[in-house]
Amino acid sequence: MKRLLTLSLAIVLMLTITMSATAAQFVPSIENKGAPELVVIDQLNGKDVVGYITDANGNQLSTEYLDCLDITSLTDALNDPNVPENIKEELLKVYEELKKEGTKITMVCPALQEIVNKKWGSDKSADDLVVKDLFDLTDKCDDLKIHLVNGAVIDLTFDLGIGSNVFFTAMVYVDGKWQPVVDAFNNGDGTVTVKFDKLCPVAFLVPRTQLNADKVSPTTGDMTSVAIWGSVLVVSLLAITGLVIYRRKRYN
Repeated sequence: MKRLLTLSLAIVLMLTITMSATAAQFVPSIENKGAPELVVIDQLNGKDVVGYITDANGNQLSTEYLDCLDITSLTDALNDPNVPENIKEELLKVYEELKKEGTKITMVCPALQEIVNKKWGSDKSADDLVVKDLFDLTDKCDDLKIHLVNGAVIDLTFDLGIGSNVFFTAMVYVDGKWQPVVDAFNNGDGTVTVKFDKLCPVAFLVPRTQLNADKVSPTTGDMTSVAIWGSVLVVSLLAITGLVIYRRKRYN
């Protein structure tokens, strides 16, 4: 009986630790989800437009088409052999850095704290955030890349399916370090808009409490790991309980 109780507690402890580790830095199953979907904002010459490239004064310089942008998700980097090696290496490098034990958002991107306090609350911490999406942005047509080098920016809108009141922010990996994105907004309709001045690895962040919110879409797979481990925990405990009852009856 004592052995069974010890085994039961060991299983509970192991699964609890696993679940905690999974949810510590990333939304569960980030390794198994696709890239966030770009929202088409216009049609021009029969092509889908996802953004307009503008200068510092807001003057339009060019148009960015959907088929000109490549979004490489972490899943792609882990599993797709066709992903260019340089993109794969950088995306996996930042992934390993972010998931390293003891790593906190305030450690990798200290400047994000100011944005969190300004837009979310003076009592909030960037360490209360988790990475919902990790991906790389690449321009296949070069037009955007050329403009960004000269100081232009582009607003891109993504369908994340988050709730209207969920705090959202982003950071980008530039020149070997993470930098906060000043202009990153939750539009209140499930979409977010982010202003980019560089094409590079990007991390979208939401509050850790969002892991248990009803607004997390089941279609994104965000809660898959938690659900699986929770099911395993329940089944394990039921199996152990059943075994204890069976052995008692047999003994009696």
